[in-house]
Amino acid sequence: MNNIFDTKRFGRLFIKQLAEHYKTYLMALSVLLGVMLVGGSFFVYLIPSPLDISTQVILFTGLYMLAGTIFTSTIFADVSNRKKALGYLTLPASHFEKFLVGWLFSLVVFTVMYTGSFYCIPTILLNLRHWPHQHIYVLNVFGYPYSSIFLVFMLLHSITICGSLFFEKLHFIKTGFSFFIAVILLSLLNTSLLEALIGRDIYTATPFSGIRFGESGKDYGVSASTAFEPMVAYIIFAVSIVFWVAAYHRLKEKQV
Repeated sequence: MNNIFDTKRFGRLFIKQLAEHYKTYLMALSVLLGVMLVGGSFFVYLIPSPLDISTQVILFTGLYMLAGTIFTSTIFADVSNRKKALGYLTLPASHFEKFLVGWLFSLVVFTVMYTGSFYCIPTILLNLRHWPHQHIYVLNVFGYPYSSIFLVFMLLHSITICGSLFFEKLHFIKTGFSFFIAVILLSLLNTSLLEALIGRDIYTATPFSGIRFGESGKDYGVSASTAFEPMVAYIIFAVSIVFWVAAYHRLKEKQV
């Protein structure tokens, strides 16, 4: 039997995770559906026109990132609980299998359930009310360029799951605080480097974004062409892998 990954052992661990936490997951899903239903009803019945694609993108992305990171921050809660850590760490399964189960539930399973819920609620609400002479469009999150939302969540997921294992308590709060501090520092550093390169003052430039600067009382913006978009995706994917690997090794360091 492979000490790192065994299909049968992994399957039993996956079923165990589901059997022990399915009530919590169903409760969280119910809350998520309730938020979508109440929030969606507010927008559908108070706004005099159907939700446009831009509004749907904002709603999908905002709730996806918030709910996903909160859920991810709790996926390894047993490791930080002294009473439950003993049973969790002594399970007859490898650390890789334990990490993979948490990774699948917090990234793949959550994304599938969230996306299905999102399409279910708006589709129902938008068809319950009819707007004369107006077409109703439902966001196709799998089409370009909206599919990049999943790429951004993948990065946030890797950071959050890493924070859930590095911090002992208040995982979500501490991870979020560290994330925003890191973004601010990277933005300041990125802005300083770009100013040194182009020899002019620019507005704050966050990583992976364009730059804006003033000239003769006018604002100008410079951004990379669409040909470089795959490069950005590769970088985000590579950074996500680094955080996942760091989280896995942090889990291996956990001891009873």
